[in-house]
Amino acid sequence: MASQMVIIGKILAPFGVHGEVKVLPYSDDLERCHLLEKVKIEGDAGDVYMHVHRVRIHKKMWLLQFAGCHTRQEASRLKNSLVKIDASERLPLPAGRYYFDQIIGLEVYTVEGRYLGRVQEVLQPGGNDVYRVVSDVHHTECLIPALEKVVKEINLVEKKMIIEPLPGLLD
Repeated sequence: MASQMVIIGKILAPFGVHGEVKVLPYSDDLERCHLLEKVKIEGDAGDVYMHVHRVRIHKKMWLLQFAGCHTRQEASRLKNSLVKIDASERLPLPAGRYYFDQIIGLEVYTVEGRYLGRVQEVLQPGGNDVYRVVSDVHHTECLIPALEKVVKEINLVEKKMIIEPLPGLLD
């Protein structure tokens, strides 16, 4: 059975002239990048495993240099690629915290049992995350703030989220 790969970032652009790439991390823990050794790069040029040669943090971004990538031109071929690791390499999260890929795809219901749709995306506009929920059944979309007073239960086994909407949230 193949191992499950999870996205930890997206390569935005080359950085400098020595083959580094600027990566938008999909992690709250910027320091996590220092643990990277080998990653899978998925992009237009295909999928390839690359060894991480050098890592640093710059303005809330990761700057990665891969073994064998020494020029800006080589790095530019990786633009818009996803950076993935094996799910077994993820750092454990505290209770009540979840990775984006665990939330995306969950079916969302109100505490009364009303089906709202599936989480399509996790947005990060500022103070708290926001779940974009889309219903193919009702052809609706709503934004659910990831707050304890709204999100009452997340059940990863049943792939379900129960919410108690704030007044006016679903209007």
